Amino acid sequence: MVIARLLSPDEIGTFAIASAIVMIMSEFRLLGAGAWLIRENEIPKEKIRRALGLTVLISWGMGGSLLLLAPVISGFYDIPSLSTVFQILSVSFFLAPYISIPTSLLSREYEFKRLFYIRLACTLSGLLCTILLILKGYSYYALAWGYTVNVLVEFVMISIMRPKNSLWIPAFSNLKEVASFGVFNSISNLLKRATVSIPDMVIGKMGTTFQVGIFSRGLGFVEFVSQTLITGVNPVVLPYLSDIKRAGGDIKQAYLKATVLMGAMVWPVLVVISLASLPAIRIFFGDQWDAAAPIATWLAIWAMLRSVHWFSNDLFMAAGHEKIMAFKEVVVFLFILIALLFLFPYGLAIVSLGFVLAGLFEFIITTAILNRVFGLGFFEVFRSWLSNIYITAICGLSAFFLLSFYDTESFGFFIPVVMISIVLPPIWFACLFVFKSPLSIEVMKVLRAISERWKPGI
Repeated sequence: MVIARLLSPDEIGTFAIASAIVMIMSEFRLLGAGAWLIRENEIPKEKIRRALGLTVLISWGMGGSLLLLAPVISGFYDIPSLSTVFQILSVSFFLAPYISIPTSLLSREYEFKRLFYIRLACTLSGLLCTILLILKGYSYYALAWGYTVNVLVEFVMISIMRPKNSLWIPAFSNLKEVASFGVFNSISNLLKRATVSIPDMVIGKMGTTFQVGIFSRGLGFVEFVSQTLITGVNPVVLPYLSDIKRAGGDIKQAYLKATVLMGAMVWPVLVVISLASLPAIRIFFGDQWDAAAPIATWLAIWAMLRSVHWFSNDLFMAAGHEKIMAFKEVVVFLFILIALLFLFPYGLAIVSLGFVLAGLFEFIITTAILNRVFGLGFFEVFRSWLSNIYITAICGLSAFFLLSFYDTESFGFFIPVVMISIVLPPIWFACLFVFKSPLSIEVMKVLRAISERWKPGI
């Protein structure tokens, strides 16, 4: 919200091209070693050292390659300044092994309070650095330095608060077991990340940095909203499903419950975002980003479709089906890439509509694979999600009514958003109980825990 008001769409678009490439590479640099440690039944010191060794080999190799290829990539996009941005961002590759492995060990032990303090410190440090450098006139270089400071602080914090079984010395022998899992895991994560990064790269080549900035802001806004809700749960899902698998529990039902609980929060928010994209973007980022509103409208629907099976990769990993997971991500990525190349000449709004079709395609193919592998069919998913569908419909109709009553021409952009923020949460909360959402049970557990905690004498 702050940076969007300090930099122009062209400046953010320039950095988006570089960050898209680096973010895609960053998914492969870890080669799934962290996820492998979370899934394994036992993790003696030798396994930890091998996971660290594989990560060092891949991550340091990619960091060196990025330094060498920076001028070539910047020449491809005909933006010479990108070379310096790549050089700044390459620092993260050399620190990644000593961040990712301890983080995975903390996640395996559900040490999320410790991870919270680490991420809070590094995020605030990076943000402060970015804003100060922008005010000093460093333009999009400030974004690169802010990201690097974020990584440096994370490295220091994780070194101080690392788990007892964390090791500094890697092992470079017998890496086949880790690599065989990691290749498919990394391909899947890379392609999943590429789904939201490839538009910046394709549009940056076929269009202008302004178009990159606009599409990136529309997509970034939707990702910000959805990932704010999902990110808190994401680190828990793989350890949770892996624990159930090790204990011989029903992993399919655990997965289905997790998706329904998350959908009860994500879907109502995204449908409101889809309807109120223009006033929301105007308030969040300013009127220079108005062109991103129609893009965000369609991308919110894409995010809804995608969120139904957001945890499917965790399910595949926990159950040992990495090859199937990778196949699914390859097919989905190719669909989006072809849609981008074919639809870009027709405008960014049409490109965002293509994402909706990609989301529908991803839902269909993932459901088909889950049915074949786990016996989780479409109608079972549909029945489980009925309460979410009802809640989303009520919230969407309520938002539509408020936006019609408090139109932006008469009341401006602020009043409609404020009214939605005040009226919609109670409606959503009531719908949880009216439609007997599984989330209502979890809400009651939390309320009872709070009530017990605040009883007199406790």
